[in-house]
Amino acid sequence: MVERRPVDPWDLTRLVFVVGHIAIKEIVLLESIEAELKRRKSDDEPKRKRRAAPKVNGGDDDDDDELNQIAGTTEDEIGDIISAIRERELLAGDRSVLALFGPLLVHVCQNLGTFGDRLLTVHATAALAKFMCVSSAFCEKQLPLLLALLQRAKSAVIRANIAIAVGDITVCFSNLMGENVQYLYEPLHDGDVNVKKTTLMVLTHLILNGMVKVKGQLGEMAKCLEDKDPSVADMARLFFTELATKDNAVYNNLPDIISSLSVGAGAVNETSFARIMKFLFDFIKDKERQLENVVDKLCQRFRNTTDPRQCRDIAYCLALLPYKSDRSIRRLVDALPGYQQKLAEDAVYKYFVDIVAKMRTQSAQKHEAAVVVDDFEAKLREARAKAIGEDNAEEAAAASAAAASAADGGDNENEDDAQMDADEDEDL
Repeated sequence: MVERRPVDPWDLTRLVFVVGHIAIKEIVLLESIEAELKRRKSDDEPKRKRRAAPKVNGGDDDDDDELNQIAGTTEDEIGDIISAIRERELLAGDRSVLALFGPLLVHVCQNLGTFGDRLLTVHATAALAKFMCVSSAFCEKQLPLLLALLQRAKSAVIRANIAIAVGDITVCFSNLMGENVQYLYEPLHDGDVNVKKTTLMVLTHLILNGMVKVKGQLGEMAKCLEDKDPSVADMARLFFTELATKDNAVYNNLPDIISSLSVGAGAVNETSFARIMKFLFDFIKDKERQLENVVDKLCQRFRNTTDPRQCRDIAYCLALLPYKSDRSIRRLVDALPGYQQKLAEDAVYKYFVDIVAKMRTQSAQKHEAAVVVDDFEAKLREARAKAIGEDNAEEAAAASAAAASAADGGDNENEDDAQMDADEDEDL
């Protein structure tokens, strides 16, 4: 019977580190071999063309086409061969040494609480992630385990390392992470600052280099603009500044960002929302066509919501726009029936008053635009009066005047009483 002896955690740590490092070096070696084979193929291309030239001149088109097809598929064949080695030989098969250690890494990572040594658990999870970058089959099988550790591992170091690993896996096997892309953004709300910073750096690299498609998750990145840690907030500002240099990237995702920040359990407070939106709207304020479309989209949102908070946020976003062109003004005017009932909210109406003031400044030199603004202001007042229960603007003004008169009368009575009290004091 084989005697079982306890394993020194330090020895096991060194072992898992070595096998993980070997796995990565195997990938590097295969990629360098693939690059060298493709380089040689590219260098041989002119020679093939010269050898084929007499046949082309001689009119043998069939032979030439066949040669071109062979030359055109050689690079693809090289890539397929390298991929087959990674999938079928490095982590599988009787001749694979690394295949012996895959189950060991999985066992340690499934029982981090049992293996209490900090270094061992850190290096075991890192080694598992490296193995997953080798083979898509192994990666797909162990991906649920890795994502569970990303969410529940007690060690911040392990969570940060896995955030980096998930980014690497996204580059290697983008199709596997496509269905789990939401897990990439969850560590942005981690309680540890280093985990948040690491995740933000990984996402910045992936998004700016087009390695991952953004599908409504930029709102999670935008929340980092208001992070308590200044370094996280600065990194988020840098990300959006770089993203704004891409074609319409901020503009295309603006509706989703607004929804993420304004609606649902993940909504930020109104003060943070205002600061974030002011920062983001600066990236589109000089693009007139985009501004016109933003007006349309925001006004459409008024039609689809009855939530007072969301109405205030939409009105605030409309107030951020410059309204430099007549078209932007007219689009907001034409959309009045869709939001006139929302003007009963004092904050919403105030934002529209600010919008009118901004329009008036922009249209000061244009008589026709000034007429449109005056008409819009009158319609706003009328809609406001109706929204708060008044029949028309005149009745609202009359009610206000009556209230003011009553207040003046009350003040006069108070003054008379005070005078009588003073006279009584003098008699005494």
